[in-house]
Amino acid sequence: MLVDAATVLPHVTLLRLGPGTNLSTEPPTQVGVPVTLTAPAGAELSVRFEAELGDAVGYWHPSQGSMRTLPADWAGKLVTSLVHSAPMGALYNADGQVLFGWAADRPVDELTIRYGVSEEHKTFAVELHAAADEQRLQMVLTAAGGSVSEVVQRLAGWMSARIDTPALSAPTLATEPVYSTWYTFTQDISAEVIESEAALAVPMGCRTVFIDDGWQRLAVGRGYQGCGDWVPDPDKFPDLRAHVRRVRALGAGVVLWVAPLLLGTNSDAYADLAKYATQRRTPDDCFVLDPRHREVREHLAEVCLRLVTDYEIDGLKIDFLDTAMRYQGTPPVGDIHDVGEAMAALLGLLRTRLDQAGHGDVVFEFRQPYVSPAIARFGQILRASDCPADAVVNLRSTIDCRLLSVGQVVHTDPMMWSPNGGPEAVAQQIYAGMFSVPQISMRLADLPADQAEALTGLIGWWRDLAPVVLEGSIEVTGTERGYTTVRAVHDALGRAVVGVYAPVVVDLEADLPSEVTLVNATPASSVVVRTHTRSITAAVLRSPSATDVGAVSPSAADLVELPIAPYGTAVLTLS
Repeated sequence: MLVDAATVLPHVTLLRLGPGTNLSTEPPTQVGVPVTLTAPAGAELSVRFEAELGDAVGYWHPSQGSMRTLPADWAGKLVTSLVHSAPMGALYNADGQVLFGWAADRPVDELTIRYGVSEEHKTFAVELHAAADEQRLQMVLTAAGGSVSEVVQRLAGWMSARIDTPALSAPTLATEPVYSTWYTFTQDISAEVIESEAALAVPMGCRTVFIDDGWQRLAVGRGYQGCGDWVPDPDKFPDLRAHVRRVRALGAGVVLWVAPLLLGTNSDAYADLAKYATQRRTPDDCFVLDPRHREVREHLAEVCLRLVTDYEIDGLKIDFLDTAMRYQGTPPVGDIHDVGEAMAALLGLLRTRLDQAGHGDVVFEFRQPYVSPAIARFGQILRASDCPADAVVNLRSTIDCRLLSVGQVVHTDPMMWSPNGGPEAVAQQIYAGMFSVPQISMRLADLPADQAEALTGLIGWWRDLAPVVLEGSIEVTGTERGYTTVRAVHDALGRAVVGVYAPVVVDLEADLPSEVTLVNATPASSVVVRTHTRSITAAVLRSPSATDVGAVSPSAADLVELPIAPYGTAVLTLS
C-alpha cells in the first residue's frame, strides 16, 4: 500500500507498507520524526522508504565493513539481532552531511533489512521486514542535516533510550591498555610464557593481560574440535588460579577467552550437548550450540560462572556469539524462538548469576559484529573485528564502534607489526587505534630495542591523551574512504586530538581548544593546516617514538605546512 510520503518527511519520495501494516507519525523531535508501524497478529510487518538520493556518496551502517559507498537495492541485505549489527543507517554526501537517516527499536529481535540505490526511481531505499509475531515497530527518520558522527550517535542514543536496562558502567580495567596473547602465540601458550611477557608488558604501560585461545584442554591445530569442556590444559597451565594470581601480582588484571557456543566432537561435553547443536561450523571442525534451548543457556551460564569463580579472573573475552545467527530462519525449537531474544536471555542469565555470586563487576569483551546498543547492558568492552596488522581496518572498525557505542569502551583488535619496520611500524598501528584502547600482541622479549622504546613511549603518550580520545566528542571526515581525519575534543580539559590518515588539509576551526595534538598517521613528511581565525603560538614536534625532536616558530598565516615527521606528532598551542 502506497502512503503519501510527504506527510512523513519532505525528502522521502516513496513509502510503501506491506499488506496489513499501518503507519502513524508523531511531531518531530531533536532526533527526527517518530514513526510507529503496526500489523495484526499473523501478518508480516513490513515497510519500504525511498529517500532523495541527492549528492550521496555513501551509506553508513554498523555492518558496512569495507563497503563504504552505495550498493544497489538488490544487493544490500542484512539480518540484525542482538549479536549481529543493529537496525540503523545514514545516507551522506562528500561533505560528511547526512541526507537521510533512520533507526528502529529492534536491537535485540531479528529484523530483515534491504537497502540500496533504486535503479528505477533514482532514490535510496530502506526496506524492513519483521517476523509475523512482531505486531509493533517504532522507528525514527531523520531529515537532512548534521554530520555523520552527530547523526549516528543520536540514532544510537535513541535506540539505547528504548531499552529498559541501562548500559553497564565500565570499570577502570576496561580503559587500560592490553597485552593479548593471540597473534603473538595463537594457541601455543603456557603459564610460564605469559608470566614472562606480562613482566615486560606492565612496565610498558599495559595493565591487563588477555589470555586468548589456547589455555583450554584440546586446544591444538587452530581448530575448535576440543571446545566445550572449558577446563585448563594441565600441561600448559597446571594451576590456572595460581597463574592468574602471579600475573595480578605483577600489576595486571586478567581476562580469559571463551567461546561458549562452540562444541567440538572431541570434548567430553559433546555426548550430552550434541542434540542441541545441529549447525556445523565446518572450517573450525565444531558445532554451534543453539541458545534457543533453555538447557543450553543454563549450561553456558554455569560454565562462565565457574571460570570466574574457580580462577579468580577479572573478565571474560566472550567470542563467536554471532555464530548463533546460524539458527536464524531455521524451524523454531526450545522455549525462545527468536535468536536475538535467546541470546539476550543467555547473557542476562549469566549476568544475574555473576551478580548473585558477588562478581557483578566482571568485565565482558564483545567483538564486532555484535555491536547492538542493547548489548551494552551485558558487556563493557566492544572490540574491533579481527584484522591482523591491518591499520586501515583497525581505524575504520574502531571508529565505527565509537560512533555506535553507548556506554561501552571500544578496544582495538590486537596490534601486530613487522619487527623490521622500525618505530614507524609501531606508530602506524597505535595511531590507527588511538581513539580506542590499544591491545598489543607482539612477543616483547624479542622486540628490537628501537621498537621497544617506541612502544613504551607511545603507550605512555596514549595514556596521557586517554581522557581526550576516550571521553571527548568525536567528529570525522572522509567516511566513505574509511575516515581521512578523526578528531576528539574534550572541552572541559581544553584539549583536542586530530588524527590525519590521508594527505588532506586539516582545518583548525574556531571551536577547537587551545591545545591540539596533531597526529601525522601517514608517510608524508609534513601536514598542512588551515588556521582560519586562529594563530599557532607554539608547536612541539615529536618523533614516532613520542620523543621531542624540535619546535616550530609561531605563525599567523592561514595555511601552514608543519614539518611533522612521517608517523610523528605535534602539540600545537592556538590563540
